[in-house]
Amino acid sequence: MTTLAESIRIDYGICSTCGSCINVCPNNIILRDADNSPIVRPGPECISCGHCISVCPTGAMNIGTIETPAQFADADVLSTHLKSRRSIRLWKDTPVTKEECEDLIRITSYAPSGCNSRPVKWVVINDPAKVRAFVSASAEFLRAVPKEHPMYGLAAGLLKKLDAGNDIICRKAPAMLIAVTHPKANQGTEDSIIALTYADIYAPAIGLGTCWAGFVMILLGVCPSLAKTLGVPDGFKPQYALLAGHPKYQFKNIPPRTMPEIFWT
Repeated sequence: MTTLAESIRIDYGICSTCGSCINVCPNNIILRDADNSPIVRPGPECISCGHCISVCPTGAMNIGTIETPAQFADADVLSTHLKSRRSIRLWKDTPVTKEECEDLIRITSYAPSGCNSRPVKWVVINDPAKVRAFVSASAEFLRAVPKEHPMYGLAAGLLKKLDAGNDIICRKAPAMLIAVTHPKANQGTEDSIIALTYADIYAPAIGLGTCWAGFVMILLGVCPSLAKTLGVPDGFKPQYALLAGHPKYQFKNIPPRTMPEIFWT
């Protein structure tokens, strides 16, 4: 696998030899030449984090293009955005397009990942009929849960709502995004949750709403064969699922929240 170090170019004509790239490299693969210029040492130690490119004040360290200059959101704007985020359970009867799903997933490529390993892959269901098929398969499984099974009480409760026309499992969402990893992937669960959080936070900015699908994950945990209904490839483990769609209602106000308790040490 090609590392970023093998693709990187240094424009020594604009390099200020400030040493920023050398200082921020987590694996110390950027060295100083005799004239203080940086030298990139390609090899497996490079984790392709891109810190050297991001920190370069003159743009001398690059791989041909820079996507966009780095910029952080205004604190008040970002605070309001985060506070405005809501779990969506009622949706418009409009499809979630392939482009919208790809937009959500594209932003997750910038989520933190342990050692920049990026083990997260994605299963995307943006066909409402396939989401409903999963709910139907789940109901069939729930009806077969014996009374002595530890999940019988939950199964009975879920079925009661499903039989009444209340899709408590997928909330009649038009789409679902599932983060999956190989079972042997290091930090697969942690990286998946962080990546999903990026998608969750970004979704309202492109007109989508999301809801963390806890019941979906419970069902996949007790009945792994249900993953086939969602198209999860063999050899991959569903880590968590996010329902997505266009919100039926727009939330106009931010409700209060209690400040979490802090243990100062």
